[in-house]
Amino acid sequence: MSPRSTGISGMHRHSGFSLIVVLLLLVVVSVLGIGAAQLSLVNELGARNDRDVEIAFQAAEAALIDAELDVLGPNTNGASRLCAFNNKDVTPFVAGCGGPGAQQGLCALAEVGAIPAWMKADLSPESRTSVVYGTFTGQQYATGRGAMPAAPPRYVIEVMRSNGGWEANSLQSASARNSTNIFRVTAMGFGVRKETQVVLQTNLYKPRVSTGCP
Repeated sequence: MSPRSTGISGMHRHSGFSLIVVLLLLVVVSVLGIGAAQLSLVNELGARNDRDVEIAFQAAEAALIDAELDVLGPNTNGASRLCAFNNKDVTPFVAGCGGPGAQQGLCALAEVGAIPAWMKADLSPESRTSVVYGTFTGQQYATGRGAMPAAPPRYVIEVMRSNGGWEANSLQSASARNSTNIFRVTAMGFGVRKETQVVLQTNLYKPRVSTGCP
């Protein structure tokens, strides 16, 4: 009887050891599975963020193009304000970037050493001073559906003193009588989430007034 008892006891020990090995393998497999799932979620989140930034970037670029039409034309929209952009007369540009009406989004020249107007401008979707895409050109930008921006892009236009000629091999006189101005456009585009924002800038030079302007 004793040998049989010893054999049965050995079988129990082997069975217990196998059970521990199986449990350890299950734990390892579970940890690997959880890690793979988390990595997949992180990759998906990164892809969504990249797409969101790209949507915001494209919206900001569209706003720059809209601002270019606003400043330089051609713009036959009834709300056109081409005559407001004159490289000599900067009267329409006011402190605080204006408000509702033809002066909306037009930022006066900042004092030397002061914070540039674009850094203080309100470009949020709720802003009443920055220009919503298409306000003065009649263009439209689709928003709020699927992979579309949560809000239309916006921009402000800041007048700046020109420090040099914009023509090849030409220098500009530094005298007050001959000084001219350029227009710095700052545009903000939004992603699918309003929190995703991209800011782009460009400088526009308008050598002469638009047709029909005094």
